[in-house]
Amino acid sequence: EKKEEQAENWLRKVIPFLLHPYMEMLRESESLRIAPTLKIDEGCSCARTHELKLIIVRFDSDLTVPCCTNSTPVAVQLVRSGLFPCAPYRPTLAVDIRMLDFVTRLFLRISPNHTAWCSALEDFLGAQGYRLIGTDPLRRRFSNALQWFMSLQHATTEYVKNHVTGVARTRSPERTPRVDPSRGVSSWPGQSSTTTAPDPGADPSTPISDAQFSSDVPRASEYLRSRCPLCFGGTTKPNASDAEKGPTVLVCVDACFTQKHNDQHGKDPRRIHPDTFFVPLEKVKEMEESVDSIRNSRDKKKGKQREDDDEDFVEPGMDLPKSALDGCNVSFTASDEGRSKSRAKGYDERALAGMFCPHGNSLFMVTMTSLGEKQHYILVLVKTLFEHIPNNWTVGFLYDVACQLKRSCVKWGFLSDYIDRIVWGVSVFHAYGHQWPCQLIYHPRKCRGFGFCDGETCERCWHALSRLIAYTRVAGYYVRLYTLDSQLHFNNQLALLNAGKWLQRKLRLCIQRRRDAQQEFNSAGKSREFLREQWSLQVKSQTKPLPTQQRNAAKKAVEETLRLQKAVEVLNIRRKDLEDVLMSAGSAAYERAMAVDDLEKTKESLRKAREKLGRHERSLGLQERTQVKRLMKSPFLTKRMNARALKIRLRERLRARKFEFDRLERSFRKQRSEQQLNEHTRDSIRRREPGISALATKYNKLCDEMATLICQKRAPNFAVAPKKIDSETLFDLDVDEDIWQDIGLDEEDAGPPPPWLCDESARKGIRAMLELDRCEEEMARIRMNRRALQEWFVDEWEVLEKAVANTDDQGVSYQLAIRRKFLLKLCVAWEKPLVEVSEGCSSHWGPSMEEL
Repeated sequence: EKKEEQAENWLRKVIPFLLHPYMEMLRESESLRIAPTLKIDEGCSCARTHELKLIIVRFDSDLTVPCCTNSTPVAVQLVRSGLFPCAPYRPTLAVDIRMLDFVTRLFLRISPNHTAWCSALEDFLGAQGYRLIGTDPLRRRFSNALQWFMSLQHATTEYVKNHVTGVARTRSPERTPRVDPSRGVSSWPGQSSTTTAPDPGADPSTPISDAQFSSDVPRASEYLRSRCPLCFGGTTKPNASDAEKGPTVLVCVDACFTQKHNDQHGKDPRRIHPDTFFVPLEKVKEMEESVDSIRNSRDKKKGKQREDDDEDFVEPGMDLPKSALDGCNVSFTASDEGRSKSRAKGYDERALAGMFCPHGNSLFMVTMTSLGEKQHYILVLVKTLFEHIPNNWTVGFLYDVACQLKRSCVKWGFLSDYIDRIVWGVSVFHAYGHQWPCQLIYHPRKCRGFGFCDGETCERCWHALSRLIAYTRVAGYYVRLYTLDSQLHFNNQLALLNAGKWLQRKLRLCIQRRRDAQQEFNSAGKSREFLREQWSLQVKSQTKPLPTQQRNAAKKAVEETLRLQKAVEVLNIRRKDLEDVLMSAGSAAYERAMAVDDLEKTKESLRKAREKLGRHERSLGLQERTQVKRLMKSPFLTKRMNARALKIRLRERLRARKFEFDRLERSFRKQRSEQQLNEHTRDSIRRREPGISALATKYNKLCDEMATLICQKRAPNFAVAPKKIDSETLFDLDVDEDIWQDIGLDEEDAGPPPPWLCDESARKGIRAMLELDRCEEEMARIRMNRRALQEWFVDEWEVLEKAVANTDDQGVSYQLAIRRKFLLKLCVAWEKPLVEVSEGCSSHWGPSMEEL
């Protein structure tokens, strides 16, 4: 109760009063370059006056401060003097703000360790003769001062942003966002603030899209524009040629299961970062309840169409057969279950899920309390993103199991308002855990729109947060969230400072890859039209449903053949009747006219039915139609149909394996990251080899059983046993291998393998063509990012200049001058790298050369 009361006093009563003294002290000391002078009020003569004796962590002295209900609060006096108290009203220790500022910056670069810092400081002071009395004289009070000093810093930043927002509302109508007067520039849309200061303890409310502008060019919300100017900072329409290259923005989503929180001591006093990344828990709970209600209320039979059918098929709204989707689901479900079982008990927060842009900036975060990566956490992140962008924007979405998330959205109707604006993709590092048909559709190097974005920004950001794992696991609940918010803001600021170098590096890499791909394309000697046709045929062939083994395969095949025979007979009768109408002299003119049209349609239907019947009869190995009914219970025919299904499935598995090995065969770089990716690919392929070998063994066993039935004369006349597969050459996949021959399984000659499989020049040309397509998309993305970055900077500079001119408060003016200097620093840092990316861009940034 005492901690809660003290936190309430800090948040509601003390911090708002410290904003102006703090800004004034920074102005007078030139951002702490000059040691602030003491500005302690003299004691008054009233009866309530008393003195507070404070230990000052300044290496040189202690201090006595007069305290009275009628005088200036002690905290205000200390802050004016460059000190910060450990308690809101009756502090016993104050710390030099310069030291707190240094520790704050240090703890953004290392794991926070208050115990080590205070122990070292105590030892340092003791060596100089300063003795602190007590068993724990410094750590608790120093930590308290540091914690609330950070709140003061962030509240000051938010106060200045709100001031600039007020200036932004006075801009010309074509650039004025429709925002609520209480919203901050970089705060969550809908978050309220007072006229004196933002509430550091206010809970961010549900985001409401403020992306709609009164101009013809909708922009993203101010929240997203502050998170990543390269993705969301644009203020003009993108070029038509660039817009056709892919989605408007790209994002990647992932969960980190090492970022846990141990809830052994209960929750600490509530303290929320004023510019938090975390989606409010209310929105997460609302999404969870919505997902559960949809899944529980809908009829399970309707939700699981054809579940009892053994046949493979393409589910409605999907591009992949059910067998491929099920294979991806089993692979990642097993991984997730293993990860869940390894988690110890006692954690109230078991993971973090985050959304990031390709430039390394964090966009939204959510804490996960459940075991496993439940879909409602990802769904709430996607929905929140769409609430912050215009209605005509599309999103390229990269996720480890994007195929499964899309499957759920199509099946259950999740994100129904936005699903048409999503381009789904699987992050590169996790793509090799998916089935090969899934990679053909969702791999970002094979599907349109992603350029060279690999979706692994999440992993890089988790690595940047890895040093906080030990600290945040045992820290207070709200201290953990506040620390993560501070670190994410720091990481975003570093990414913004290096934006120019990032674009320069990506441009150079893209130019090099385009040059290499063009050389490979030219050496292939194939036309682009031919290669696109072969690529389309490859995707169609390798994503079609696979035949499955069936216990009653012979019966079903025979029944289908009988049905087709009956259909041919009916069509023959219909054709004969129409011909009689035409030949009859008594037929009316209109009857003959109708008969002519019907006869053409009937002949076409008859032709197709006969072709289909012929294929079925050849697959059964029939010589006479009278044999059909005798084969209803033929064990040989059952084994023959199952062997054919097995061989087709085996062939597709071997094809997929060969294409996955292409990356390893073409790899020549030896960087550590490339080696890790190759090792990951090789391990994924090796895990599938036992399953392929088992299919081959099962197929050979069926071949032996069919040969035995032929010897026993229990097979149809002229039946031929199929040739067994040599296990030693199984993985060679050469054109002349027996795997391609269907002797004994299909009387019709299957013909040679297609060029996309057997012609190495065609395969090389397809790879080069896809690489060139990605290069074009990447170049367009770089141009869009470069233009958006400049438009954001010009917009920020104009608003800031207007705010500087219309501000009378000296403390605020000094903070605006610091912001102005930061923008100039950004412009100087970007100037040289962006020279290479300036094609088609304006030279106007805002600041003059003298200012730069």
